[in-house]
Amino acid sequence: MYYNTNNESGVDLRESWIKTAKQNELILKLFMINPNETFTADEMLHLCEVCNKEWPITSIRRAITTLTDRGNLTKTKDLRKGKYGKETHTWKFITQVRTDINDRDIPGQGNH
Repeated sequence: MYYNTNNESGVDLRESWIKTAKQNELILKLFMINPNETFTADEMLHLCEVCNKEWPITSIRRAITTLTDRGNLTKTKDLRKGKYGKETHTWKFITQVRTDINDRDIPGQGNH
């Protein structure tokens, strides 16, 4: 889901929705190919960078939250030291996952 906090409209809004859907898709795939692993947001950021995606950590966290809300990921009780030495939560792929990961309300797509 794209949170339109800066009040984009038209083509800019549509492009933001599409970019967000692609971020969600890649992050879900990275969790899916590592179904027994847990990841922090910082670790997922690193995996995205390995895939030549330079997204801000806020986008990674947004995608993890969206995928958790959709039932694709679960927040675990495991904590690991993060980038700044603080304990951070980890998430894990849920093997019985919903398949509707794509955003259906991309403006201009007519998928309502």
